[in-house]
Formats: sequence, structure tokens, C-alpha cells
Amino acid sequence: MSFELPDLDTRDSAALQAELIRRIPQFTTLWTDYNASDPGITQLQLLCWIGESLLYQANAIPLLARQNYLREVLGLAFSSNATPYSAAAQANYDYAFQALRQVLAQIEAGTPLTAAQLQRAVLAYRDEPYLALSLDDVQALALQANTMITANWGGKGSMPLLVKRADAQARGEATQLYVLSNASWSYVRPPLGNQQAPDARGWWRSVLLLNPPAGAAADAADSAQTQLLSNVRQYVTPRVLLGSRVNVAAAQLTSINLRAELRCPPQVLPAVVMNAVLSALFAYFQPDGWTYGQAPVAQSVQLLIESVPGVTALETLSLDYTPTARLPDYAQLAVNALIADLPPGSPGQFYRGLPQLRCVELRMKVAA
Repeated sequence: MSFELPDLDTRDSAALQAELIRRIPQFTTLWTDYNASDPGITQLQLLCWIGESLLYQANAIPLLARQNYLREVLGLAFSSNATPYSAAAQANYDYAFQALRQVLAQIEAGTPLTAAQLQRAVLAYRDEPYLALSLDDVQALALQANTMITANWGGKGSMPLLVKRADAQARGEATQLYVLSNASWSYVRPPLGNQQAPDARGWWRSVLLLNPPAGAAADAADSAQTQLLSNVRQYVTPRVLLGSRVNVAAAQLTSINLRAELRCPPQVLPAVVMNAVLSALFAYFQPDGWTYGQAPVAQSVQLLIESVPGVTALETLSLDYTPTARLPDYAQLAVNALIADLPPGSPGQFYRGLPQLRCVELRMKVAA
């Protein structure tokens, strides 16, 4: 067995005392007497003597003790042992346990490992969330389900959907987990909505539309989404404490509609500037960087458009979004109370979950 042990016994009590005395002014300016007769220095000398002894003892820990500590963490006498816990780890796709078990197998096989490598392996195992104790734990577990999905796929057939992001929110005594898949969204630029030349009034026009799947493609997308939610549920369920509940659902998407009229200087090509604005808006409304439930603000979109090179002025901006279902709220409210639940502003302007860019219509005119 080859294992590199760190040399901890590198300083004696005198070196420790000199280092600690040098740091005293960092904490107080009232302590100025560093003579051996000073009671504080006497206590410092005692602590340094104890520190030297602890360094010596820690440096003398045998290799077998370090291996036994790793076995204690795993609950295994040897890497080949089978216990109820290791069987549950196998059944519940506990990849962190299996990875640390492999480290123990490498040590038993004589693979050279440094102390830092062993420490990192143990700490990584301890830092893994094994139970859905907090909202962050639930989100981390949902992302870890990708490892199980990929392992079960095994490269056969089409790649299943994976978890792109997960958002957990408290709903009474339960936790609602919203899962966003890595399915790509298709967009089109209809020819009639994208002019290659200005119209009679001098306006250039460009349109970007969401192109959702239809027919068999829509059925396949729904089936893949259902399978993803089932996989996440399968991975999270064994890690939920008794009495708690995690409800897994698809992330709520709110369709965003955007219309803007812009001005550009004569020396630039309007089509190039509009393409740059479309690219900036497309990147801005990607759901990755949004806080779940945070509705877009027109002022932020205005600043984004005005910062695109070639945009002289933003004359008009219309930002609205299509209503999304509010099933948890509807279940708690009577039908007659739904009207009172409407927020101020345009009727039906409910925003839930994450933004999904549905339609962008840009009109641009060359400034005189």
C-alpha cells in the first residue's frame, strides 16, 4: 500500500510562541509586555507546549487509522462488504457513496493516493445532500437525478431529457419542486414579418416567433417531459424524510410578447441593428438566469435595447405576457373570489415561473 502522509510536526513550541506573539497587535494595542513574567505570556507558552504535543501526535497517526476512518465513514469493513446501507445506496442510486467506496477499493489495491486526495474525497461525500431537508437540498437532488438518468440510458436510443434547472418552493407542509428540462425551443422568422427593405413609410420590420411542436412531435415532447418528471420523482422520493412531501411538476413558463419601435442613424444598416437587438433580447429572456416567479420589467428591457450599438432611440415599447395557470391558488379560492384575486394592471396578467419568449416584433426607422 502506497500512501503519502503529510508532515505535520514541523514547528516546535518556540516557533508557535513567536508566531502568536507577533499576532497580538492585530487584536489589541493594550498588551505590550511580552516578557516571560507576564501572566498572558505564561498561558501562551502553555498553549504552545500543548500545540507542539498535538502536532506530534497527529503526525504519528498510522496509515491503518486513516483507512479505518474511511471505513467508518462508509460503514464497511472492506470495500467488498455488503451491508443494508450499501444495498440501499445501490438501489437508490447513491453515486456519492459508490464513489467513496471506490476510493477505499483503490487504497486496498495499493493505488498511490495523497492525504489531500483522500481528504477531498471524504469531504465531498459529507457535503452531498442525502435528504431533502431544505429547499436548496431539494434543488441539488433534482440536478443529481441527471446522473441516474444518464446511467439508465446507457447510450441506447435517443438521449432522454435532463434537468436544466430546479426550483423548490415551500407550499404549506410540502415542497413544490419545479423542474425545467433541457429541451430546446424552436423559433422561426416568418418571411412576411421580416422585410428586406423599408415600407412606404420608411419602417423596417423584423419578427421572431416561438415555433412549438405539433402533432406527433408534440406528443413525443409531452412523453419525454412526463418521463423526466417520473425520473426526478424516483430519485428524490427515497431521500424525503417521513412526514414531509415533495411534489414534482414541470416548471411554469409564461409567454412573453414584446413590441418595440426604434431609431437608428443613417450610417448603419437597420437590418444588422435589428438582428443585434433580437440576439440581445433572446439571450436576456433565457430562463437560466431568472429568479423563479420574477416577472420581467419594461424598464430593464428598455435599458437593454438602448445599449445595443446602432440604436439611437427607443420610441415605443410594449411588454406583456400571456396568463398562466394558477392551480394552487384556484384550489384555495372560490370561483366568485377569482376576480378579487386579480393583480392591478391589465386583466389576466398573471406571471408564474420562468419567462419564455413567444413573440418579438421590431420596427426601425432611420433617424433624419
